[in-house]
Amino acid sequence: MKVKLDLRPRSLVEARRRKVNAARVLLVSLFLAFVLVGGVTFGLAFLKVSGMGAQVAMLNDQVAIQQAQNLKMSNEIKRLAGVEAVYVSALKLLQEELPALEFLNSIETSLPLGVWISSVTVVPGKATIKGNAYVENDVVEFAKGLLDAGVVATVDFPVTTRVVKNQESMVDFTLSCMLRDLAGISARTPGEGGGIR
Repeated sequence: MKVKLDLRPRSLVEARRRKVNAARVLLVSLFLAFVLVGGVTFGLAFLKVSGMGAQVAMLNDQVAIQQAQNLKMSNEIKRLAGVEAVYVSALKLLQEELPALEFLNSIETSLPLGVWISSVTVVPGKATIKGNAYVENDVVEFAKGLLDAGVVATVDFPVTTRVVKNQESMVDFTLSCMLRDLAGISARTPGEGGGIR
């Protein structure tokens, strides 16, 4: 059996025991720092991944909302395209029929009391009126009133025939009129509202 005896003074032995091994402390500190930094990094990465999962879910919800809005917008565009088609066809019809409507309005405003109309024929650029009157002067006055209207370019001299209907003497007349191109007039004057003056 072997026994070791330390014959040094006790104060020297205790001082040696109290000496700290700096290398060991440094290694332990580095290991603890590595474990701590690794744990913090892992924890932050976990939090970031879970936060990114929430962001991905939110972005997926926004994509779904955008797709729903896109579908609504495409349906609204289709609906508005249908409405536009109705307006375009109505505008085209109005442009085609505008001279006839204006001409009928001018007939109504310039018709004297002793004159009545039996038929009106309107073709593009031309109109023919057939009617009756008590005297020829009323027919001439009616023709002058039509000529003063903005829609009529020229009025031919009325063709009149004296007839007897229901034992009354009357004048049958036929008027031919040339109509203005109202679409061309409104296209040339956009700053003035595009209407007839």
